[in-house]
Amino acid sequence: MQPRLKHETVKVKKLIEDFRRGAIVIPEFQRDYVWKKNKAPQLIDSLYQGFPVSSLLVWQSSTEEVRSRKRDSRPIMTDWLIDGQQRVITLVRTMAGDEGIDVVFNAETEDFQLANAATEKDRAWVRVSELWDDDLYRNHRRNLDLDGSRAAEKREEKFERVREILNYEIPVVRMIEHSFGKAVDAFRRINTLGVRLKQEDIESARVAAQHSGFIADQVAPFLSKLHQQGFNRINIMHLFRACAFIAKPDGRNRTPLHELSRSEVVSAWSRTEKATNQAIGLVRSELGLVNMSILWSGALVVPLVVLCHQMSPQRRKSKELIGWLALAAICHRYSGASETAIDQDLRACRESDPVRALIRNLKSDWDTLAAMPNDFSGTLMDRSGLLALYIACMNRGIQSFYDGSKVIMQGDVDRHHILPRAQFPEKTRRRADNLANIAFIAGDVNRSIGSTGPEVYLEKIDPAILRSQCIPEDPALWRIDRAEEFWEARKSLLAESFNDYIGRALPDRRIE
Repeated sequence: MQPRLKHETVKVKKLIEDFRRGAIVIPEFQRDYVWKKNKAPQLIDSLYQGFPVSSLLVWQSSTEEVRSRKRDSRPIMTDWLIDGQQRVITLVRTMAGDEGIDVVFNAETEDFQLANAATEKDRAWVRVSELWDDDLYRNHRRNLDLDGSRAAEKREEKFERVREILNYEIPVVRMIEHSFGKAVDAFRRINTLGVRLKQEDIESARVAAQHSGFIADQVAPFLSKLHQQGFNRINIMHLFRACAFIAKPDGRNRTPLHELSRSEVVSAWSRTEKATNQAIGLVRSELGLVNMSILWSGALVVPLVVLCHQMSPQRRKSKELIGWLALAAICHRYSGASETAIDQDLRACRESDPVRALIRNLKSDWDTLAAMPNDFSGTLMDRSGLLALYIACMNRGIQSFYDGSKVIMQGDVDRHHILPRAQFPEKTRRRADNLANIAFIAGDVNRSIGSTGPEVYLEKIDPAILRSQCIPEDPALWRIDRAEEFWEARKSLLAESFNDYIGRALPDRRIE
């Protein structure tokens, strides 16, 4: 068939979902985020206003050799984003509420801007990520329903408009039946007018072109399986990094997968799948997590994958590996220059004592790795802090309120405001959205508590259950007017429990 261009549209929500599951591939780690941060709220505002946005350019790479060997004659395609990376990454990070791209919305003025200290204190500003998250939006709806005023109804209407952005249809131009060389040429020409193209940006596309059918037949199905299991923060580039290491574990420099023979790539991939399943098994068994909802990045799993591959079960110390992951959480590892951090940590994995080397990498940026009370001062969007909070509570045998059942992170577990948000004055209500005010409980318990005062419902809970959630047992602190004292006391309990966990997981490691 002749090369052609196909014009179509894709909804924002599907675009984000396709990126997360690897259906549309953007070399996320291979490219720095180069947009000025203030462009993020501008993009969201344009979509909110219904303004037209420029098209995305997608190269659809066909896998003809694979199709000819299959009974199913339907074409198997892999989509690579040639132009529009920055916009797509902005949308994905806005939905995740990533640090630095935390867009907030004011329903009264219908303005968007980046979050700052002023918006944190002003309840009129709401994070777009919270409005796009179904669970968090339900909390906002619940508070609006309790208000019941006309002003609350108007705010809800504006919030719904923000959520409607997810249904905005972005134009897409798809390059069909174009050669890989033509796609690269288009990529280079487009980027000469903007940011200089790095050779690493097209590594994933080279893999697809060099090893026909590899991604469609092996990578995509495995990635889809991981996402179905709830591990949807692992993307294709995380797996490629692990696979490249496993293919050449002794190499000083990273060898791109497209430079390896097909047999080398297929062999390394088979071992990568096995090691990834083992790494996920560690996360499940040691932390009781059945998904990655509170792990902020699949990059955390990359060192675990390569260590599961190169360490025999007899040599592998599961608690040490998860202990490092816990420290990586408290240190916000991979929240900044993630590519540099991954390179450093993969080099550490080559050493004779990889856990020691990984901890050394963390120490290079921190005076001490021991948790401090202030580490639990972040907002609900601080996912690294949220994981540390969970680990601290897990260390105390985390139990759900009332019935004392063990809490497992899955779909029916809620993040509960210990001091109910609705009981704070409207002007200071956002204060309640901090890590020290969050407990993990079953969804039906959350509904039964509702807006009951903390001094009432906490009194009915077994003290052992309160201790399992690192909740101060002094009833005098269970009051809205003593919220700051309550949170300070709980942060100290959380830090103490987190450090106790680290001490037992890494008994022979010096972290201070």
